[in-house]
Amino acid sequence: MLIDRARLILLSFAFSLLAACGGSGDDRDDPPPTGTATLAVTLAGLPAGVTSTVKVAGPSGFTRDITQTTTLTGLAAGNYTVSAPSVLSGATAYSPALSEQTVAVAAGASASVTVSYSAVALALALREVANVENAVFVGAPEGDDRLFIVERGGRIRILRDGRMLTLPFLDISGRINMQGEGGLLSMAFHPQFSTNGQFFVYFTDFDRSIVVDRYTVSPNRDIANATSALQIISIAHSAFTNHYGGLAAFGPDGFLYLGTGDGGGAGDPQRNGQNLASLLGKMLRLDVNNATVTRRYVIPPSNPYINQAGRRAEIWASGLRNPWRFAFDTTGLYIADAGQDRREEINLATLSQAALNYGWNLMEGTLCFGTATCNQAALTLPAFEYDHGTNDINGCSIIGGYVYRGKAIPELAGRYFYSDFCGGYLKSLQATGTGVREHVDWRIPDIGNVVSFGRDADGELYIVASDGRVYKIIRTAAPAR
Repeated sequence: MLIDRARLILLSFAFSLLAACGGSGDDRDDPPPTGTATLAVTLAGLPAGVTSTVKVAGPSGFTRDITQTTTLTGLAAGNYTVSAPSVLSGATAYSPALSEQTVAVAAGASASVTVSYSAVALALALREVANVENAVFVGAPEGDDRLFIVERGGRIRILRDGRMLTLPFLDISGRINMQGEGGLLSMAFHPQFSTNGQFFVYFTDFDRSIVVDRYTVSPNRDIANATSALQIISIAHSAFTNHYGGLAAFGPDGFLYLGTGDGGGAGDPQRNGQNLASLLGKMLRLDVNNATVTRRYVIPPSNPYINQAGRRAEIWASGLRNPWRFAFDTTGLYIADAGQDRREEINLATLSQAALNYGWNLMEGTLCFGTATCNQAALTLPAFEYDHGTNDINGCSIIGGYVYRGKAIPELAGRYFYSDFCGGYLKSLQATGTGVREHVDWRIPDIGNVVSFGRDADGELYIVASDGRVYKIIRTAAPAR
């Protein structure tokens, strides 16, 4: 009995060995199918200096972003999805053959996938969407399908589904002074516009003062309540009829920013740009979220000059000549400041940088203004500038736009667009941690004199010409994928 049991044990052990070896006499020690997996992702077709961020997603919430050929190890078995966007370098788009691929990775095994890019020229064009006399600004509140067009003469019109509504959204033409560079110059929607109906208008009155008023909508969402005006601020500007600045805009922090001109006159004769007791030639920052008749605004506690004698607490930045247009983005604050006779400039700051002095009228761009030398130690030089050139061949007055964050042309993400009143072109650049790059002239013909840019709720961009034509920036050639 003991002998039979011993034979049975030996026989079972022998069968176990045969099973482990596959029963074929092959003496390889193959790993069991319980190990981790490896996935090699190859990026092909991108020239040196062009980077794409490819996303790899897999089981148990695994995600990884890669920017170069990479082998991922220690993976769990399962299906992995490799998603690749189109990327832009200058005016050339690099598009993947497949924007999304799925690869199965077995336990203890290796797999590979290749993302192959090819180059296609990206071309932009303009499509006219409206023609409004004295159009000077275009905007839309978040999540809204309407486009609001501001007329310098004092009316705001609504474009919906390609059709201009008959009645104006607001008409304050009886309060507007259009002398010189004055007029109704912009509007800003409160971040909670959809629930509180508040919007703000920036204009010049008959005393030539810069005025910002708050209005609210009526029960008819296409008509403002014309009797709801609450004056937020009035800034005296009586000496000259130019350099009013012109933009009111809410920042990501929920505060209202105003870009004011230096008061006018060649060379800033009143020296407002460098005077911290003056609100002219500045970027102002106000908390208007609970504005009332008795308290029109409060000073955000993080404003740099709060409780400092001889310095206005409303000031966020100084040394500006005429910041007609500025824009916020996740990459920072872009201020396009019009120059005097030589240079146009774009200033770029992070969203938290306060008390910056952009130099006017000590400097025009990176040039000393009116003197051979100047002390630049406490000044912030522009991130980008250009010279007017002979006979203003390069332009005469910069018109700042926005950073593209729309969906129709995703390759343009992160590119800041701008133009020039005399240049009449459409150009872009990309800001980086070390400066700006990818200066592209999109070679759009026949725009004429450009006065402003606009942006709708989808992040698509518009350009406004001095003849009242409003154009949407669109793609005409792109990767066919």
